[in-house]
Amino acid sequence: MARILIADDDADYRAAFITAMQTLGHTVVGVDSGQKVLPALARSPADIVFLDVLMEGGGALSTLHAVHAHDPSLPVIVVTGHMELVLSPLFTEGLRLASARFHKTEPLSSFDRTVRRLTE
Repeated sequence: MARILIADDDADYRAAFITAMQTLGHTVVGVDSGQKVLPALARSPADIVFLDVLMEGGGALSTLHAVHAHDPSLPVIVVTGHMELVLSPLFTEGLRLASARFHKTEPLSSFDRTVRRLTE
């Protein structure tokens, strides 16, 4: 199973995501901001990273590029409750390094399938 890091400032969503993915057998660590992603990766390497698009203190754009600079082979999936933002030209270009993009309401099976595909 995969080692997952999720960065999301919504504590309820983060907790639900962690619990759901752990139920599927994955090991999951959660942080509440993009600034905590690289330190978390240094403490506990991950096979895949999930990033919320909009977070206080910086969201997916800057964090995605920092993770890619740290490890270009590490898959990063962006998640959002605001898919219209992700589809805008600015975000489309800025998020081009993302391995996948999901709305937060996607079925858990979609997340799990993508994790398995990207970490094979």
